Amino acid sequence: VYDAMKLIAQPVGIKLAVLIGGAPMGKQISDIRRGPHIVIGTPGRIIDHLQQRTLTLSTVKMLVLDEADRMLDMGFAPQLRTIMESVPTERQTMLFSATMPVEIVNIARKFMKLPVQIEIAPPGTAATNVTQEVFVVSKDQKTALLQKLLYDYKGSVLVFTKTKHGAKKVARDVRAAGHSSNEIHSNRSLNQRRDALEGFKNGRYRVLIATDIASRGIDVKVIELVINYDLPESAGDYVHRIGRTGRAGMA
Repeated sequence: VYDAMKLIAQPVGIKLAVLIGGAPMGKQISDIRRGPHIVIGTPGRIIDHLQQRTLTLSTVKMLVLDEADRMLDMGFAPQLRTIMESVPTERQTMLFSATMPVEIVNIARKFMKLPVQIEIAPPGTAATNVTQEVFVVSKDQKTALLQKLLYDYKGSVLVFTKTKHGAKKVARDVRAAGHSSNEIHSNRSLNQRRDALEGFKNGRYRVLIATDIASRGIDVKVIELVINYDLPESAGDYVHRIGRTGRAGMA
């Protein structure tokens, strides 16, 4: 979000601050002291700054929740409630997501006055130009099938696994087969995640093996193939995963 926003903000003098876990607090505090117009952050780190009184949200005019269905689910709801209590009640609140279950919409309405819902497509709609295929194989054949697909396709490939341990194992197998690859999951440090993602973007790594940490908000322009090595927990997660390819109308 920061990378996209700074292209618009910097030429017109709009100051930004990024508050995320795993990054140095000192630099973040310096950025806050410069009086940013826009703060981009993860709930946990924003709350850290609120508790340390290095950040105040008392003048916020607009609150944006990206991936709102995930923000409002059981994991983030308590953190979000803390943030909601720190921003003015008179504000504009905007929620964005490719999937918005009815339960999440009902929760969202509790935080909003006169809500307006805008749908580009029905909830759960997959990207138009994505061709979907299903391969039914036994568990011990999955690695061999993955290797064949990596041979058949020559472009960049994003592979999703259910667990971080699964991601590490698949990454080892892919590297052993001679493919340039890296992995991204919750056991990786912020710098390791950045290296994996930047390397995937610039072609240094052709294959990126990931858990659902990479199913949302990853903007890599040309991914030829997304492989669900393990099926996701929900249909919504599946839509987000395959949406990493076929982006912006690309085939």
